[in-house]
Amino acid sequence: MSTLHSFLQTLFQFVKVLVGNVSKRMHRSAAVLTVGCTVISVVAFNSTSFGGGGRNALAAYDQIHPGDEDEDEPEEDPDIQVLGSAFSENLYCPAPDAEAYEDAVLTAEAAAAYPRTGFEESGLLAEAESWNMTEGSGSGQVLIGNVLEQDTMENVRSGDALRERVVLLQKEDRVRQVGDAAKRAVEEVRKKEEEARRAALRIPYSDEDYQVMLKIVQAEAGGCDSTGKILVANVIMNRVRSGKFPNTITEVVYQRSQFSPVINGSINRVKVTQDTIDCVNRALDGEDYSQGALYFMNRGASQSGNVRWFDGSLTYLFQHGGHEFFK
Repeated sequence: MSTLHSFLQTLFQFVKVLVGNVSKRMHRSAAVLTVGCTVISVVAFNSTSFGGGGRNALAAYDQIHPGDEDEDEPEEDPDIQVLGSAFSENLYCPAPDAEAYEDAVLTAEAAAAYPRTGFEESGLLAEAESWNMTEGSGSGQVLIGNVLEQDTMENVRSGDALRERVVLLQKEDRVRQVGDAAKRAVEEVRKKEEEARRAALRIPYSDEDYQVMLKIVQAEAGGCDSTGKILVANVIMNRVRSGKFPNTITEVVYQRSQFSPVINGSINRVKVTQDTIDCVNRALDGEDYSQGALYFMNRGASQSGNVRWFDGSLTYLFQHGGHEFFK
């Protein structure tokens, strides 16, 4: 029984040493292991063969060495030492933690179900957690607060830049509106001035005057472009306004020795085209390119005496097509 007592005492001391260094879970495991070992030991030492052998050995020892009860007890059985070593190794080997395993599984499932956010991907969350581990939870919260504050300030700066851009666009739009209004005002003034100029160039005319104007322009400039036809009509209208010639279109055209088509009678044989009609209408409405010209001639088709008179008596202005214009 002394051997059993020594083994149990050693086991108790070993378990006692472990109690202060293990978790609650390992406490429970150690307690269960201790109870199991105790039961096994009691059963083993109380068996018939083990107990009889032990009693016989003790009796023989008392007969050979009487009165040596106080001497050192014999060494423990090697098998018991091996069993104790095995128990100690099992107790020191850390068993898998079921709670930690469950936490790892739940963490993996959560990671799969909830992807990392941009805040986590940026590394700021990991940095905050590191601060929580090293500096305490307050430092991590301060770091996250600083990050959020920086993000807020960045949004504010972006908003300010956007508002400045909007204000600039509004100013540019107002400037453009003012410029467009100024252009419209200038164009309106120009149109009014042109209308006043054309009104000053218009002359009164009758239906007969209108038909005579169509025929003389067709006879004199039927082969010319639109500007050449308008120029012939301009000269006739300038004469009506000048005061040096008759006061109507018909009287100006049929004045003696003024226009060759009247002299040779071709004015009565021409066929007026639509282009001539349009050009006459434009001239009567005030379109004028004549620079105040009162005369024109075709140098190649005119008599030499008339050419000398034009060159010696009038002021040359310009030439358009086959006609030269004078004042």
